[in-house]
Amino acid sequence: MTGYLLERRSPGLEWIRLNDTPVTGLKHVVHNLGPLTKYEFRVAAVNKFGIGGFSEASELIITKAPSLPDQPRWPIVVKLGGTSVTLEWTAPDDGGEEITSYTVRYGVPGTNTAKYTQARFAGQTTTCTLTQLKSKTKYHFAVAAENKVGCGRFSEFSEYVITYKYAGKHCVCVQLQDVKKLA
Repeated sequence: MTGYLLERRSPGLEWIRLNDTPVTGLKHVVHNLGPLTKYEFRVAAVNKFGIGGFSEASELIITKAPSLPDQPRWPIVVKLGGTSVTLEWTAPDDGGEEITSYTVRYGVPGTNTAKYTQARFAGQTTTCTLTQLKSKTKYHFAVAAENKVGCGRFSEFSEYVITYKYAGKHCVCVQLQDVKKLA
């Protein structure tokens, strides 16, 4: 046997072939199904002699409605340069609709988050650089994903960083926590 051909239909409609090249595994992800739609599936084996008969139709399934994207994990600071910060995060589950944008929220820990600054970035990226932050200021960051349904929940906030004034000299800003005295 070389593989399987798959077909789908909504009840009462014609069968639609899902693949022209036989699937070799026992699992296959079917894309581009409509939300809240009834479907049934069938399969036929293919070998060097041709295509076998199709199976009985599967049990009827109903696809889910798209939902908000999941909450991403907090962003990670990958670069701190003076008053600029580069962040990176992992894309969350999209809720059944493509992620169209990300919103990054940032501000000073301990202040009212309703007054935090927000910046939007394209949904195809999971990295951003925020510039022109205030010098010598503590910041932390959160990110949320958005799709056609709406904006999902913001992540937890990242660990904080402290920006520094860049005076044209090489400067390294290091945050020391829990430093133990060396004996």
